[in-house]
Amino acid sequence: MKIIFYISIFALFYAMIGYPITLFIMDKFIKRENEKDYSYKPFVSIIISAYNEEKVIERKLENIIETTYPSYEAIIANDASNDRTVEICEKFIKNHPEYDIKVNTVKNHLGKTNAQDEAVEIAKGEVLVFSDANSMFKKDAIDELVSFFTADDIEYVCGSLIYAKDDGKSSVVAENSYWNMELRLRKIESQISTIAAGNGAIYAVKKKDYRHYDLVSSHDYEMPLHAGLNHKKALYNPKAVAVEYAGANSKDEYKRKVRMQRRILTNLFTNLRRLNIFEYGYFSFFHFNHKTLRFLQSFFHILLIISNLFLLNDGVFYRIFFLLQVAFFTLATIGKLTESRSKIFNFPMYYCLMMLAQIHGAFNQITGKSKATWEKAESTRDIDEN
Repeated sequence: MKIIFYISIFALFYAMIGYPITLFIMDKFIKRENEKDYSYKPFVSIIISAYNEEKVIERKLENIIETTYPSYEAIIANDASNDRTVEICEKFIKNHPEYDIKVNTVKNHLGKTNAQDEAVEIAKGEVLVFSDANSMFKKDAIDELVSFFTADDIEYVCGSLIYAKDDGKSSVVAENSYWNMELRLRKIESQISTIAAGNGAIYAVKKKDYRHYDLVSSHDYEMPLHAGLNHKKALYNPKAVAVEYAGANSKDEYKRKVRMQRRILTNLFTNLRRLNIFEYGYFSFFHFNHKTLRFLQSFFHILLIISNLFLLNDGVFYRIFFLLQVAFFTLATIGKLTESRSKIFNFPMYYCLMMLAQIHGAFNQITGKSKATWEKAESTRDIDEN
């Protein structure tokens, strides 16, 4: 039990604190910058995933035509929406005939990945740029994404998703704090070699490198993974910016986190060659620390609590440590019940929310409830027109 106890402590500490410190130290000694080529301007297909996006789809189309990128088409990958999404798109297309915009509607509602696959089939672009309907690009975001394709071994480029600030919403405060650290780690990984994961709001891939994945999978995990496994690179450009709202409450944020973990067990126990550091070098190191250990966090917490219970009679240290765990979970519970903006309650709540989402995601996968479709968080669609 002591072995389990100390392994669990080390794994949790290293995943959240040790690895970031390791990367910051590496960044001091390995100074590299990703090259850019702004003269590279291939025709681009912008693929916008949409399922019942009547609240935001018009604003998204307006956002796209404001881009400074010179040559593109926009394809709305409509996942069999049953609201006014298609109607709004068709009206927009009619009112803006000078832009190359089309709607591609799938026959069956099978989820985002399926809708993207079908849109890619009709895409004419050399480079595919993917986005969500509720993610708003900065005007030069596409220029920035494309500029990173400076070599044939660069397969995937993701941008920087920024969560709109709202200090009145505790879940947004916590998400921003966590996400800002995540982006710092991603930037260092990209500058050294390749990133371990991207994000689904703003990313690009050359059409010749596009792969089809299991429909329950997501591009933000699979594309960087398979780039690394094929000895290619996945990079992060912090200047390619998209803005999105985080879930306005813990319920919406929790649903989003559970959806993100719907393949957690598969991600842990398949493609184990990714851990072969002798073959994949930095990619294996980054992926194990940034993704594999993160996927295991909630399970290490379970082991830590169980082993700690068995060790309560082995000394005052174990009793104090157990009380500290109880105190942390108590703060999280208070944060959940009050939706407090205080960091004392909010950050434990947000952390525990992520851990519960991992367990929930694993349970869904074991019981066959993981699915490619999902119920979106409506509060992430509340776009501020100002």
